[in-house]
Amino acid sequence: MKSLRPLALVLALAFPFSGFPNSAPPTPPAAPNGSPAPTALALPAAAEPSLKVDPALRTGTLPNGLRYAIYPNKEPQGRASLRLVVQAGSLHETEEQRGLAHFLEHMAFNGSTNYPPGTLVEFFQRMGMSFGGDTNAFTSFDRTQYMLELPRTDEPTLAEGLRVLSDYAGGLLLLDEEIDRERGVILNEKRARDNVGYRIFVAQFGFMLNEARLPQRLPIGLEPVIEQARRDRFVDFWETWYRPERMIVVAVGDFDVAQVEAQIRETFTPLAAKAPARPLPDMGRVPDFQGLRVFYHHEPEAPSTTVSLTWLTPYADEPDSAQKRLAALPRDLALEILNRRFTELARKEGAPFAAGRAYVGDYFHFVTEAELSISTTAEHWSAALGVADKELRRALQFGFRPEELAEVVAEYRSVLEQAVRRAPTRHSSQLSNELAEALHKGEIFAHPEAHLELFSEALSRLTPEDCLAALRETFSGRGHYISVMGNSVIGDPGEPAPDAARAAIRDVYVASQREPVSPPEALHQTEWAYHYWGEPGRVVSDERVADLDLRLIRFANGVRLNLKKTGFEKGVIKVALRVGEGKLCEPAEQYPGIGVVAAGLFNLGGLGAHDPDELRRLLAGHTVSSGFRVELDAFTLAGETTRDDLQLQLQIMAAQLTDVGLRPEALRELHKDINQMYRGFAHTTNGPLATEVARFVMGGDPRFGLPPKEVLLSRTPEEAREWLTEPLAQGPLEVAIVGDFDPEATIAAVAGTLGALPPRRERRALDERKQVRFPEKPFNKNYRIPTEIDKGELRVYWPTTDGIDVQRRRRLALLGAVLNDRLRVKVREEIGGSYSPRAMSQASEVFPGYGSMQAACIVDPAQAGMITDLIVEIGDDLARNGVSADELERARQPVMTSIRESLRSNDYWLHSVLADAQEKPESLDWARTRERDFESITAEELSELARTYLGAARASRVIVLPEAK
Repeated sequence: MKSLRPLALVLALAFPFSGFPNSAPPTPPAAPNGSPAPTALALPAAAEPSLKVDPALRTGTLPNGLRYAIYPNKEPQGRASLRLVVQAGSLHETEEQRGLAHFLEHMAFNGSTNYPPGTLVEFFQRMGMSFGGDTNAFTSFDRTQYMLELPRTDEPTLAEGLRVLSDYAGGLLLLDEEIDRERGVILNEKRARDNVGYRIFVAQFGFMLNEARLPQRLPIGLEPVIEQARRDRFVDFWETWYRPERMIVVAVGDFDVAQVEAQIRETFTPLAAKAPARPLPDMGRVPDFQGLRVFYHHEPEAPSTTVSLTWLTPYADEPDSAQKRLAALPRDLALEILNRRFTELARKEGAPFAAGRAYVGDYFHFVTEAELSISTTAEHWSAALGVADKELRRALQFGFRPEELAEVVAEYRSVLEQAVRRAPTRHSSQLSNELAEALHKGEIFAHPEAHLELFSEALSRLTPEDCLAALRETFSGRGHYISVMGNSVIGDPGEPAPDAARAAIRDVYVASQREPVSPPEALHQTEWAYHYWGEPGRVVSDERVADLDLRLIRFANGVRLNLKKTGFEKGVIKVALRVGEGKLCEPAEQYPGIGVVAAGLFNLGGLGAHDPDELRRLLAGHTVSSGFRVELDAFTLAGETTRDDLQLQLQIMAAQLTDVGLRPEALRELHKDINQMYRGFAHTTNGPLATEVARFVMGGDPRFGLPPKEVLLSRTPEEAREWLTEPLAQGPLEVAIVGDFDPEATIAAVAGTLGALPPRRERRALDERKQVRFPEKPFNKNYRIPTEIDKGELRVYWPTTDGIDVQRRRRLALLGAVLNDRLRVKVREEIGGSYSPRAMSQASEVFPGYGSMQAACIVDPAQAGMITDLIVEIGDDLARNGVSADELERARQPVMTSIRESLRSNDYWLHSVLADAQEKPESLDWARTRERDFESITAEELSELARTYLGAARASRVIVLPEAK
């Protein structure tokens, strides 16, 4: 019943077009609705474009008005995704019901016609569905959506899933005792989601839309309503708005469409409205003014300041169409060019901001927002405001260069083409969400081929002038807002004077507007520097593993290559490299924090011959990526590509191993991130947990946890280079490639890049670096943080042992799942003490003898001690009384579903099997035995582990609370 944060569904974070990642491009989103757009791409009437609904989609409407949509899809095989969209949310609440739309979503899991209270989650678990993963829901302003991921698609399972949705729609019991029990859960969800970012959003939202209903109906609601509302208010909302004509049922999966359609008709045709319909609420109005309105909000605990320029206009209601999407294209590309300019500016020496972006979005058929937002530090707000103003005016005055447009067009086209390649193996969960979204918003659900056909010609004809015209229409006309929000103190900090602060902000903006702007600088063009790596490497061994359909190859230079060709994701190839010994050889005693800094510099610095901006331009239109991490026993690089770009992907990775760009400008960018992170640590529970506790539970080893900020900031690119050069250039290297590739072409591509590198040394044992120990005696640690946000966080640790023995690791993991479910029942359901308590096993595969069982939750500070005691008691009860057969099955069945699905997952084969298949050949046996071994686990085995490790005398506690006021 995880409800999405309002912040994620409203103006502050939603944006239609955030750029084109070089890896895993998603299906292009529908163009945003209703904002002004130029007519430069209008076609003659004879060539009027069209966008047709995906022909595989079957839709219908029942006699009672309920709509349904069914889409056949093969991935994951044998599974189905079901959605129930109720087109009612917090906007439909009365003043006395504020928060009940969301509360009602929770109550759907607490008793209905076919599922008595306390039985539904357990029923799901026995079916092989995990709570929160396969069963979930969210509430927004204008809808409530329920989601099920069914483990099978046989007729009884589909019938059961539809019966659950039917109970949500028309069979809720809404018992008084269950409502009272859930109040604490809702209040703790509100507490868990409370943070400075949310508080800033609420303040700005209310200021800008002060004449609208939206700010008065945040989905989480009001505490007095949550605490006191009686059953009749719930019933009134449910019977009024949970009406069949306001519902959509979506089914996507590996099933027979006709059968599912018949089941939907049989299940939902009897559904009837229980009360008369009411008129839709008055949404209010979008403020209409000329000139400027200034908003200032000081949030002293914020880690940064956000400066924004915002234009709000009433939503222009018009049907979705090809013409509408084409009209938005020039604006979207203009915004992307502007965003890339901000990225480049943020890297320059002395840049007064960390990041910036421009976006446009439409919300709830009510308002269209165009915004330019800059993240900066408290002292640089005025300079950042100047950057926002000048860069927008620079674009509006001088437009865009042809090469800038060519870059974003290439990326956009690449996204479209990759979406077409991936279409046959899209996952049902993704498709069901997209389909539910489209039907709810009244948008056309088209196949990726239709998107490509629609936009291809338009992209070819698009000009910089088209983009400039679109940008001018977007940021013109009505008045706009200037906002400065966060930790900036404007004026006398001892005597807050909002009027004076607003006047100072206005003065800075007006002064900036008087300053002229010059055309953008010409872009520096370069040639790709990493084409040739020497004579291709020679294959010295090639072993085929028939039962797992793998190839294990070794080159003469010592590079190991592991291959698995799959059809799980059409057009996708995933590549992973493991090199060196990672954190095991981190010189933390000499350079505390070097691992964090080295990883940051590596990912931000580009390559030796190409800085990040040159690299982005060179790679425009190509599907390549590579992310670097410092793992416990290796450095890893992971990326995603296609057949056409595999050679380029491997050239990039070879260059990263031999010529990574640990640049000073990357250090500047990283320092901005580090400073912001530590400012956040000062006022959140993350502070002591990420610094002191993370190191303490690893026996004080300086490789773990974060050092003081000034120590981290003292690390240099030279130190990172000194540490990384030898292992990257000479360390053991194992390459795993999984996906839709040509095997012989792939081997040749590796031979010409990684196989052509100088010889690699063998892996070092480094046994002396593996001596990590959990603290010998149980400990109690208590921390206080200065914050006005009333929430605490707690951790309970039980030392266990390592997971080097895979059978023991699996059993500890299943015991962790049992403990996690007991926390759900005891801490969440029975006492409402936390929204999302969780527990899991952490059994090391690197450090002999090291492991722990961990439990954590966010709580009311006043209840922290009591809930910590309860968690210890829950563990102790497991130790004394063991695991029941039913608990074992409810923990095991979701794991079995996950195992079966993972067999068709590229990520599973890449990271869990092939990543180190030659270094650790036992991993192949782990893959062979996984399903059988989990099936063989007994309740007595888990009970024995619980007796060994979970007794109260072994528990350690960490509690982080706000400072006493």
